[in-house]
Amino acid sequence: MQYRMIMVASMALGTAHAFPAQPQITQAPKATRDLSKRQQPDAAGSSVLDAPMTIAAGESFDGGNVMYDRGTSCTGQSEGGSSDAVFILESGASLSNVIIGPNQIEGVHCNGGCSITNVWWDAVCEDAFSIKEQADGETTTISGGGATGASDKVIQHNGGGTVSINDFTVSDFGKLYRSCGNCDEMPARHVIVSGGSATNGDVLVGINSNMGDTASISGVTTSGVDEECVDYEGVTDGSEPTKIGACSNVGGGGSSGGSSSAATIPAATRTSESGSSPTSADGGEEEEKTTSTSKSSSSPTSASADDEDEKATSTSKSSSKPTGGSDDDEEDEDEKDKEEKKDKYRQKKE
Repeated sequence: MQYRMIMVASMALGTAHAFPAQPQITQAPKATRDLSKRQQPDAAGSSVLDAPMTIAAGESFDGGNVMYDRGTSCTGQSEGGSSDAVFILESGASLSNVIIGPNQIEGVHCNGGCSITNVWWDAVCEDAFSIKEQADGETTTISGGGATGASDKVIQHNGGGTVSINDFTVSDFGKLYRSCGNCDEMPARHVIVSGGSATNGDVLVGINSNMGDTASISGVTTSGVDEECVDYEGVTDGSEPTKIGACSNVGGGGSSGGSSSAATIPAATRTSESGSSPTSADGGEEEEKTTSTSKSSSSPTSASADDEDEKATSTSKSSSKPTGGSDDDEEDEDEKDKEEKKDKYRQKKE
């Protein structure tokens, strides 16, 4: 009897070891946040600056998500100057973890090869971020962050070189990026947009292909954005740029919410950029060009203001500049001959 009880107990223990109790596993909740639509962080504090905060060349400033502004009301699309900026980044400077508040005019100015990371604009005024100067070989990098409420441009590129925009969130805007269409100096400019999201806007990117500009767009989630990339005919005579149409050969594969295809619009359908929007899409560039300079030694020139009838029939979208004067002008003739022919042309018109 005792033996049988020992056997039963042994069998029970064996069964317990053979079939241990299974632990309960709770599945982790699925992530519901769309990482392409990042949210502006809560401000850790606020600071009203009496003058622009300048970050010296090669130096870095981490704002710790404090909101900075100038304590002044936005003046809309009235052009301001560097004295109206919140931050001025000298060549190679870096700015991170900053919120630009609504009480300011000019946002952040960059003087070449800048880096901004997780910088947010609570309400864009004239422009959010302006690359005032930059050499042809330099790149300004924008990583993360975002902006909202820009009636016109978010990022204004006046210098040369490249602007790389990565994982940026923009909403309720006119243009995310615009290469200056009528600065005194018009070097080739390049923009690379990757990742991030764009919601409720007119144009993602605006470039001047006749000045050698290029655009690459990839992995951007768009919703309610009218046009992905618009090509303009840039000028140096102070007049308004002319809208040509959709960009040709946009690199990067395009955005995920918009069309990456492009078509060349015939010259007869071109419209003045100022006439395409009641807010004069690039009207501020005419004043802005007086303060912007490129570190590049070369500067393409455009046709004279008197050649409007020839510009209206031009269909070229190459990176070479358009030539002015009469139809038999050759590209290799010297400046003296060009000026003489332009004078004759003006006299005939008079």
